[in-house]
Amino acid sequence: MDRDGVMLPAKSGEFIAKHAKHVKINKDGNEKLCKEILSSIKYNQLQMPDTGSDSIHPSKDHPRAVDWVFVTDALNFCFWSKNKEKQWVVDGYTGYFALEAALNRAIKNSVDITNPEFYSKITKEQLLNIMKGDTDVIIPLFDQRISVLHEIGNILLEKYNGTFETCVKEANKSAIKLLEIVVDNFPCFRDEAMYNGRAVSFYKRAQILVADLWNFFNGTSWGQFEDVDKLTMFADYRVPQVLVYFGVMSYSDELMNKLKNDELLESGSDEEIEIRGCSIHAVELLKKRIEDEIKEKHLNVSVPSSSLIDYYLWCYRRKHAKEVESIPYHKTLGIFY
Repeated sequence: MDRDGVMLPAKSGEFIAKHAKHVKINKDGNEKLCKEILSSIKYNQLQMPDTGSDSIHPSKDHPRAVDWVFVTDALNFCFWSKNKEKQWVVDGYTGYFALEAALNRAIKNSVDITNPEFYSKITKEQLLNIMKGDTDVIIPLFDQRISVLHEIGNILLEKYNGTFETCVKEANKSAIKLLEIVVDNFPCFRDEAMYNGRAVSFYKRAQILVADLWNFFNGTSWGQFEDVDKLTMFADYRVPQVLVYFGVMSYSDELMNKLKNDELLESGSDEEIEIRGCSIHAVELLKKRIEDEIKEKHLNVSVPSSSLIDYYLWCYRRKHAKEVESIPYHKTLGIFY
């Protein structure tokens, strides 16, 4: 898959890491994290994470489950706040889980939020009501979320019989084919940039959409993909933070000072691109190192996919938040992550 000369995320990550000036990938940190993950694999801890969120999303048997995953991941971006007292919170949940809680509440209240006939025309007042939090704080980038819902809703109605299931069927059990369908037809998932004269991609939300379907349906039914291991990690805010925490990546003094001072990084800036691209390549190198260790030591375990490593690191950050918060994470306003 190539989109008009745009490099796929894995190739993009390798290219960005080769030319990066603000971010460096470190072999010693790679070895340290490799040992950590191998230890977790031995104790069967490197599994799909139990997030404790089963109560805030519908079951896989729900008639609109596929469309629920699609809508949720279409809106899955930019939940952070500079001021923790002004975080968007729903039923005690923050971040992505607050989104799940809000959408699940809407379904329970008979709001047709998984139906593009409804959300392609959703009004500001309707979305404000759906996303109402525990305080008066409004979900970040509210106007962009309305635009995203209008965009994806109209495209589903025009091209895909009003359901994301049509896209999944067209992919014919290929994660990469579904990724291609999504980024080619839904502009809000087209997570691309120019770097050092080349068009690069990250496709964080599009890839996590595919991986979430795989996870949600336990690799069966609508989540059966024969090439899910071809996905990369999902370049966001938090996983790079964990990679720096383990020493897998390091930042230049200039970049680290910006992050410590809570300066926003502009979307598409070299620094932001390098953090995301180097994260992708670092996880690809990490996966290769784990694979080599498994072969060398004849371990009776499977090589984890990049997406599974991503889930593990994301959950590690949540479990060890106090320690990991010693590393500042980058902040960028935008719809791509």
